[in-house]
Amino acid sequence: MPKNFNELRDELKKTVEQAKAIHQKAADEGRDFTDDETKQIDELLAKGKSLKADAERAKAFADMYAQLEGTGEFKGQADGSKGADVHPRVKASGGTTWADTMLKQLGGPQGYKGILASGTIAVSVPLNPEPVRSDIPVLSVRQLIPTVQNTTGRFATLRQNLRTNNAAVVAQGAKKPTSLYQLQRVDDRVRTIAHLSEPIAKQDLDDVPMLRQFVDQEMRLGLDIALEEEIINGDGTGEHLTGFANVSGSQVQAWDTNLLKTTRKAVTKLERYGYLARAGWLMAPEDWEAIELLQDNEAVFYYGGPQSIINAGNRRLWGAPVVVTEGANAGTAHLVDFSQTKLQVRQEGVLDWSENVYDPDALGTGSGASDFERNMVRFRFEGRFGLEILRPSSIVEVDLTA
Repeated sequence: MPKNFNELRDELKKTVEQAKAIHQKAADEGRDFTDDETKQIDELLAKGKSLKADAERAKAFADMYAQLEGTGEFKGQADGSKGADVHPRVKASGGTTWADTMLKQLGGPQGYKGILASGTIAVSVPLNPEPVRSDIPVLSVRQLIPTVQNTTGRFATLRQNLRTNNAAVVAQGAKKPTSLYQLQRVDDRVRTIAHLSEPIAKQDLDDVPMLRQFVDQEMRLGLDIALEEEIINGDGTGEHLTGFANVSGSQVQAWDTNLLKTTRKAVTKLERYGYLARAGWLMAPEDWEAIELLQDNEAVFYYGGPQSIINAGNRRLWGAPVVVTEGANAGTAHLVDFSQTKLQVRQEGVLDWSENVYDPDALGTGSGASDFERNMVRFRFEGRFGLEILRPSSIVEVDLTA
């Protein structure tokens, strides 16, 4: 008997989990796949492709049956089971077969009993082993900056802050002019970026194996978002980094006529000092959208319009790659030679946990308890970073607002 969509989907999930388990075992042991493991993964991948194709066909037939049922030409369930005896209340709530089975097991007239005396419904509800995450922003700024492992928590740079070049033609025997070059020592230190999770029940961590990975991913994402925000917009006060938008000595390009002319003039400011070859744009999604939508007098898109497929990795503006980031403020872009910056990393993000947190209102106002007493766990994700900008003039802040 052919398998229905739900059966194929479940089998596909099991196949993927088996392949993941082999991969995880090799990763935990710090080794490559054995010949036998390689063979197993190849077989599982082939099986997965076949199951996926079968599932897509089954889903297509299920959708067709559902459409026919709506016209009265076919009476049955989307998974292929007969639905003539499904209780109307079950149909009204979506026609789920598990709900129909549950109502039959509860007994009562025509298989329907309503609410149990205890106020609960005796039905097993398996929990999806992988939590569904919210939208994840694209983070790429950190990957553009050279990383330096910091060992002391502090760092310093000798940065030139004055150049007066008085070299000139000099007659024989005449006094030569003096040029002025002034250096300034810039001392800085790494800053801590961290956050805590809310209390999480140990039972949930036991029942949902993927929950620990979910917590790790979410907390790592939170730290990365905060770090990217600091790299771009940190104002240098208190525990904030000094980011691209607030470093003293950077260049500024004011708005000039239109977006293309303004951005081209910014390119000149870096090109003058030889910073353009390794430079890139940082801008908000809305600003890149505005540039891609620019048209000439014939209403032709400069960037090809909707018929042009642009690979995000190949986006360029006046020869420099474009990085779209949520950390950039709409209306302001930065053209940066990233080779003139360093990310000082004292400690990469580390996930720790504890049961020793005391909440004075855990059991109600004024009634406290520790996480240990409530069988709860809290996680902490923390890293220590510093941003070293070697040459502030390698950054141009560009006003994109008319």
